[in-house]
Parts: sequence; C-alpha cells; structure tokens
Amino acid sequence: MSGVSEMIGVSDKSWLIDLLSSVATSRPNLVPEIAANNDQHIYSTYFGLGHQLKLHDRPGVFKVSLAGMALGSYLLKGLTHDELTGRLLDLGTGSGILALLLRSLGANDITASDVSTSAVGLALENEILNFRGSRIRFFSGDLFVGLPEGDRYDTVIFNPPGWRAPSEKFLDRLRRNGDGVDMTPETMFYGDAVLLRFLKDLPDRMNRTGRAIVGLNSLVGIRDVLARYKAFYPAGAPLQFQLLERHSLPLLFYSPGWKRAEPSLREEFEEWRDSYGAAYTIDGQGRLYWSYEVVECRCVPTALG
Repeated sequence: MSGVSEMIGVSDKSWLIDLLSSVATSRPNLVPEIAANNDQHIYSTYFGLGHQLKLHDRPGVFKVSLAGMALGSYLLKGLTHDELTGRLLDLGTGSGILALLLRSLGANDITASDVSTSAVGLALENEILNFRGSRIRFFSGDLFVGLPEGDRYDTVIFNPPGWRAPSEKFLDRLRRNGDGVDMTPETMFYGDAVLLRFLKDLPDRMNRTGRAIVGLNSLVGIRDVLARYKAFYPAGAPLQFQLLERHSLPLLFYSPGWKRAEPSLREEFEEWRDSYGAAYTIDGQGRLYWSYEVVECRCVPTALG
C-alpha cells in the first residue's frame, strides 16, 4: 500500500487523533469519548453544554462511535431553533443516541427508525433511562419503510454504513476464517447501495424547504456514489449537496473479528481507492485515517413546489 498520498487536513489536531487512537487500542470495545460502567452495563456520552446521555450496553447493538459523536456535535451547534421545533427524523437510530440528543436539545416532534428490532427496543429503553418517560416515536424498518405513509419531515438525520459493498474475495475470506462473525458484513458494508436508495427516496419524505444531515465515510467513495446518484436523473437531480464540516478519524475496530480481518480490509480499501475514489491516508506508524464528512442535502429550487 505504498504510495498513498496524504489527504489534505489529515494532520489537523493530530495530537488529539494520536490520543484517541492509543486509548481505543488499549480498550478495543470502547470508543474514547465513552466512560463505561461495566458493573451496570451502562455508559455515558457527553456532547457539550451539559448534554450528557446514558446508554445501555447490549450485545448486537453498536456502541456510539467516533462518527456518531461527531455528528451529534454538529447537531448541537448546527440545528436552529426553528428546526428543533419542526418534525425531525433519525434514520438508522441504533442505540437512539441522536434521537435522545434531539430530545435533550428541546425537540418535541421526533421520529426514529432502525432496521434492527432489537436496536429499536434498546433505544426505547435508553429514552426511559434518560428521561423517565417515552416521547420519541420509534419504528422498525429499512430506511423509510415502516414509517407512517405520507409523513414528511423538516429535518432528516442519517448516519449510514460507512464502507462499500465488499468483494466476493473478501467475503470468502471471512467465511473461511470465521472473521467478522461477531459483526455481520451488513453492519459495516454496502453503504454505497444504502446511500443511493436513501437519496432516491428522500425527496418524497422530506418537506421541500427542509434538509437532511448525513454523515459520510470517505471509504465509501463519496464522489462515486454522488455521480451514480446524479446519473439516475439526466435532466437534473432533485437534490443538491453541501459539505458542512469534516473530521479525520482513525480506523478503529469495534469487535475482535473485524480486527482479525484488518489485513484483508486494507487490501479491500486499496481496491476501493484505485477503482472508486475512496479516500484515506496512512501515517508513519501504519495507522489508517479516514474522512468523516457531515453533508447537507436539500431539494434544488427548481424541484420545489
């Protein structure tokens, strides 16, 4: 993998990235922002301005990742009062952390959904843990499937799978060696296909003057995905995109199985870089950093009405 050029900006706050990487290595199942209470199986997250949330730690549901913390940080500073008083949707809610943060920020009209029924059940428990009552409307379904028919939202929040569809060679390696069995490929891969379905369905479920806030992983090949999306609309795509902020984050492994698969993963990433424009860099110690990009999606003015 020699010859990988450095991504501009990857050295920003490099002292912080080094700290996060070392902490994550010593405690591989915990992201650095999370203080775990192993006795009660509850951990806490802190976003700033006093917004601290507790979460149950359960097998089969992601703990909050560095990317989730970054997206939550943007919501804290980037959502306006009008947006918080509108209709909000958190897709792929997982533990429910972003929906809970929205409630902590004062939002009242919150819908959250996840394809995993166990994740939805845990998210409901987490709401009761933090607020001693249920106000968020939780649903189970794939993207917009399962939500009330015809409902539109002013703000849609989505943190999709970060990696592209894996090659058959990589999947064969997982099957042969038993790697990744503690976290199925669907939890991390196929982000390009999921994003395309989301973008095509979004205009029908978002109010025309609203916006979607999406967290994109540079390993998915962002430029390739957006080009494929625009190719569906020869006369002009109904959505436009704007980069709101970007973070360089270290590649972390949230399960032993995926850590064992690291050599094959790096081969996969190299192929994505060469074929699909996936972006990442590797430092002098061999650590891989990727770009987490908070992107705004809005309907183009000509698509309004």
